[in-house]
Amino acid sequence: MKRLTAVKSLSVAAALTITLAACSGADGDEGAEENGGDQAASADPADVEGSVTFWSYPIGVTGEGNWWGEHVDAFNEIYPNVDVEVVIQPWTNREETLVTSIAGGQAPDVVYFNPDFIPKFAEEGVLTPMDEVADLDAFVPSSLDAMTWDDTVYSVPLLMQIQTSYCNTEVLAAAGVEKCPTTWDELAEAGPAVKEAGHYLTEYTAALGMTLNHTFYAYLWQAGGEVLSEDNTEATFNGPEGLEALEFIKQMVDEGWVPEQALTVNDPFEQTAAGREEVAYMMGANLTTTREVVNPDVIEVVPPMTGKEQVSTGSVGGLSIFNTAESPEAAEAWVEYVTGAEFMKTFIEETGYLPPRTDVTGLFEDDPQIAGGLEYLDTVRVGVMHPSARQLIDTISPHIQAVLLGQVEPQAGLDAAAAEVDEILARSGS
Repeated sequence: MKRLTAVKSLSVAAALTITLAACSGADGDEGAEENGGDQAASADPADVEGSVTFWSYPIGVTGEGNWWGEHVDAFNEIYPNVDVEVVIQPWTNREETLVTSIAGGQAPDVVYFNPDFIPKFAEEGVLTPMDEVADLDAFVPSSLDAMTWDDTVYSVPLLMQIQTSYCNTEVLAAAGVEKCPTTWDELAEAGPAVKEAGHYLTEYTAALGMTLNHTFYAYLWQAGGEVLSEDNTEATFNGPEGLEALEFIKQMVDEGWVPEQALTVNDPFEQTAAGREEVAYMMGANLTTTREVVNPDVIEVVPPMTGKEQVSTGSVGGLSIFNTAESPEAAEAWVEYVTGAEFMKTFIEETGYLPPRTDVTGLFEDDPQIAGGLEYLDTVRVGVMHPSARQLIDTISPHIQAVLLGQVEPQAGLDAAAAEVDEILARSGS
């Protein structure tokens, strides 16, 4: 029997729904063999029955039209008795929409999550542990760490993103700097020459409302520090490592090595000094979008920055299952299929992200700038794993900005921020 594919174009708030109804009678074993077979979540996929609602988001081309249609069809060749509905939700008000759906008993069965969602929903007891759902040995350890809370993996990684370090070779040449910096010492050494040549050494964004994951936290981790204690009960970013990191950033600000405007204003990339090709070194950038603005021929990709530690920043996206799923075995089958090697390779090729599976190979052979990031996935840090992670950023950011604007001394600013963070942790029961 031919499957029917229904595609509805709705308003952004209502999202785009792709419904694909599977009919019984397909040869499940033959489909498993033809599609790689490593995704089978059951000894006999034909025995897996039920419906799965999967909430995804506009991740590159996957948010366009009926992109998911052929992939659900391929899944149904293996699992002919599972109906999959893919709902493309908008990024806007993402958390609020999820909370409302859970409260109203309308939560999806499977959802695309980033790391900062894991602690919150795991603490609320609504997620299914994923340790037994997929072969986690096939994944980059840092991708699993990003999806772990309280020693339990709650999301199977689908993609990774690394903030790529690069230099503008024309700016370096104008400054007479022969080597792109890869350490704090090399970066500071290049500062005076780059400034004298009329350019900026790097860019640091301190505008309020922006994440600290790619700015202060990155320098903190490179200094060997952590934002919170191991048990998440107190702030530690105001220790010696945090002070070293903030003083290094402030040195670059005070010396005029970074654009002043970026300390208070978050401009579109094309309007920034980096976008105008006036910056020698960028510690972290989305290479795909950067190359839409900056001439790729002047970009030299280099290893992640090293202070005491070599750390890059980025993100991980994965699939989680709510424990309210009415057909958990069907939901597990879908997760295992989508995070399996065969589908992941297609997904990565079409979206431009990096694969968290070590057995997905042969990608980006014609794009060495992107391929270079594969070597450093184990250095990726994604943020603070805590239910109040976003609130912590909003609390710390004004204090970091005040230090960089010369309104308060570094240690005093860090201590004031830490005191506020400790109050948040105490209220949250950490």
